[in-house]
Amino acid sequence: MSKLKHECGIVAYFSKNKDKNAVNEAINALIKLQHRGQDSCGVSYVENDIVKKKIALGLIRDNFLNLKIKSNIIIAHTRYATCGKVDITNAQPYLYNNVALCFNGTIYNVLKYKKILKENNFIFETDSDAEIILKWLFLKLKKDPSKWSLEEMRYILSNDFKMSAFSLLVLLKDKIFAFKDFFSFRPLIFIETKDNYILLSEDCAYFGDYIAKFELKAAQGVEINKNGYILSDYNKTNCQKQCVFEVVYFANKKSTVFDVDVKKTRIKLGRLLAKDDDISADIVIPVMNSGLWGAFGYSKEKNIELSFAIKNNKNILRTFIEKEPKRNIALDEKYSIIKNKVEGKEVVVVDDSIVRGNTVKKITSLLKENGVKKVHFRLFSPSIINCCFWGVDIPKKDELLAYKFKSKDNKEMAKELGVDSIKFISRDLFCKVFNENEWCHNCFIEHPTIISPQV
Repeated sequence: MSKLKHECGIVAYFSKNKDKNAVNEAINALIKLQHRGQDSCGVSYVENDIVKKKIALGLIRDNFLNLKIKSNIIIAHTRYATCGKVDITNAQPYLYNNVALCFNGTIYNVLKYKKILKENNFIFETDSDAEIILKWLFLKLKKDPSKWSLEEMRYILSNDFKMSAFSLLVLLKDKIFAFKDFFSFRPLIFIETKDNYILLSEDCAYFGDYIAKFELKAAQGVEINKNGYILSDYNKTNCQKQCVFEVVYFANKKSTVFDVDVKKTRIKLGRLLAKDDDISADIVIPVMNSGLWGAFGYSKEKNIELSFAIKNNKNILRTFIEKEPKRNIALDEKYSIIKNKVEGKEVVVVDDSIVRGNTVKKITSLLKENGVKKVHFRLFSPSIINCCFWGVDIPKKDELLAYKFKSKDNKEMAKELGVDSIKFISRDLFCKVFNENEWCHNCFIEHPTIISPQV
């Protein structure tokens, strides 16, 4: 793994005009969330009161640009698999008894739920968490989906799945439900426009005019139907655990997630990192595209030239998507160096984070092959020393570079990577941007607990 892995992007469109086709708008929005997953994609829609779906492996543009369907209600999904195989069976949305569900997140202790469902004679068709959640709703509600209520569903999801991380969409023949998990790990934005009600993993997927726009709160749900929308109650305890990597890495730079401007926040982190760094260099180089805005902030604070000396092959998609051995091949092909920008110079390279260290080693090797005198690597997130069970596919502890060196100083880590020095932003500085009362820091802590005293 060269970078962190994420899992999914979700989209919902509900046209206020029942005769209007919302499919093209939903697909265009989903394309703008392609960075969140590239394994598979799918849509569910309503045709003559029947909920239907189309799913495919691969990219949205390759499968759904010319869909011959018409519906004023649609949910859509693009998947990176943290759970289940990469095959058509596990593509979402998942459809069962005229109800479709798509899901961004991870169920904690999934085998417990699967065991109970099997004991109640539910048969499984996939390995996906989406199937488990939808069938759990059927198990608990014990009535026709047309009679499901917003508050009943919210209660089940926020209590039975309290330790899970998710944003999810549920499509019935005449309405859409959407929910966030108890701790608000995953983002979900609601937008009302003149013509539509929209739900998105990130607002970069819609830049038009709007009447209302807001991030759903922790454990909050919304129901959209022909009469408008209804918001549920939400988790009012002070124990949100929003994922910092949604802002630091996953989200598009144009997005605002958890009410935080992604681009401005990455610049701020770069500035804070630079203020705490006594190194001098000839140029600052971003690892494209993950390190760009952190490097911009770093260079501005240090008043050192920002140089785009590392070229990123745009034909190679995010390497966290690839499975072994394709990931290593992709990493070999992803980066190249513009020699005349770096030869004979001392450089600072800025990126968001280090997982195993593969990217650092590869870039450092390329830079030194092209005549760089010294390479200093700087990261605008703290060192990752723990796994994540809430939707970020971080590997086992003993595979994490920073965990291996947690009891040693950074000089030994630098030697392992082949760099002249390495520095992470300090936890104290990071917490000035992401305080621990609202944001999840578990992957930076060796013995964390997600349980808040208020829960």
